[in-house]
Amino acid sequence: MDLRPGSSLPIEPWRTAGPFLIGGATARPELLSQGLGEETVPPEEAAHRLTEEAQDRKLIPILLFDGDHDAASRLAKSEPALRLITYRATGSPINRLERQGDCAIATPGEHGKAIVRLAWRDGRFVSAAVEPLSPRFKDDPAASELYRSYLKRVERERLLERVDRTPGKPFAGSEKCGSCHRDAAKVWKASGHAHALLTLEHEGHGRDPECVSCHVVALTKTTGFRSRSSTPSLANVGCESCHGAGAAHAVNPWKARLPKVGKASCLPCHTLGNSPNFDFSKYWPKVRHETDKSTKKRRAK
Repeated sequence: MDLRPGSSLPIEPWRTAGPFLIGGATARPELLSQGLGEETVPPEEAAHRLTEEAQDRKLIPILLFDGDHDAASRLAKSEPALRLITYRATGSPINRLERQGDCAIATPGEHGKAIVRLAWRDGRFVSAAVEPLSPRFKDDPAASELYRSYLKRVERERLLERVDRTPGKPFAGSEKCGSCHRDAAKVWKASGHAHALLTLEHEGHGRDPECVSCHVVALTKTTGFRSRSSTPSLANVGCESCHGAGAAHAVNPWKARLPKVGKASCLPCHTLGNSPNFDFSKYWPKVRHETDKSTKKRRAK
């Protein structure tokens, strides 16, 4: 940890795991200092203190580094006694171990989506294998408790009510859309979109703005979803999540036309991080709907 020795915080500078001594450092110690109100040290000094402590205790030093690949490479060069540096990166980790001398450099990727298994042999890490996290891995009890505490604080701080919003056009709600587009409404009601918010609530994420934004209609608009009680027609992934605000269309559908949608409407939410197995060609048929026959008849009149 890159706090200076003598810190008043009850934070251990290192942790042991088998023959390894694990420490941490950040490329931006000034941000840590501001957040904790404690004096910090540069990452180079933190890494050096770790290697010295490991040498005294006859342990193998590993550094968990909150910094990018280039900064991790520089640290590996400056502290050749390190045997592993994990760094921060976007995207998925790769099945290849990079090294600087005897120091391996690896990343677990972003959002905790994978485990990287490292093989240790003859005094150094020799290979890496990436395994995506799946339900077969049991949740760690301690980590689960920390995450539950986070979700309770999200709700306590009422973050959903403090979302930054920009002006938006008025919405009609999916029920109003379905009064004319009856065939499309049947497709929607049979899809996962129709109860998207409920899935979050069952997992305890129903008050987390980062999650809710993709499970309701227009969370970041002044006219969008606010709560189940005040805007029930905008809960879940509704018609207007993809087609846009439709109140004007509901009043005069011939004048205020809404665009057709496709893959570009799906990708803002179905990202690699949110939906790693999303395949547009597989899921599109489940939500695709053509113009209703009844609507075509009304247009003909």
